[in-house]
Amino acid sequence: MFAAQLAVMALAAPREGEHTDRLLMTAKRIGDLLDRIECLRHPCDLDLLLFFSRHPRAYLLSERLAEYVGYELPQVAQSLETVITAGLLRRSPDSTHPARLYVLTPGSTRGGWLSSLLRIAATRKGRLAVIHALKQRQSSGPSADGESGPVAAVK
Repeated sequence: MFAAQLAVMALAAPREGEHTDRLLMTAKRIGDLLDRIECLRHPCDLDLLLFFSRHPRAYLLSERLAEYVGYELPQVAQSLETVITAGLLRRSPDSTHPARLYVLTPGSTRGGWLSSLLRIAATRKGRLAVIHALKQRQSSGPSADGESGPVAAVK
């Protein structure tokens, strides 16, 4: 019995380099998903989508939403516009009440890719990996106005 347990443990144990390969595959998968979704730029965009994936219909004040996701109100407002413009989230029209109804729209053309990304980001480790990928894109991609940053200074 003991020998059988050792054999099972040996088969289940990752081989040398296997963990690294899995991490590289996950990083590549995250990059591919972000390429396909196209609109996610800031960690707040991701955290809003994670919040709304857990609460697909939420009636909230913007200030309360900012508290829930842990970002300043201006960043939350910018990220809300990003995901609403991309068709990933709907917001009720302006009304006399300051609270708004937010509805996640997973049926968008990006829905399948988004659900895959949110499955990865559902764990702490996965969320950190996606945020890392987003930050890498911010530092190496085009600037906020869509133009490429300067390559070198000319004197």
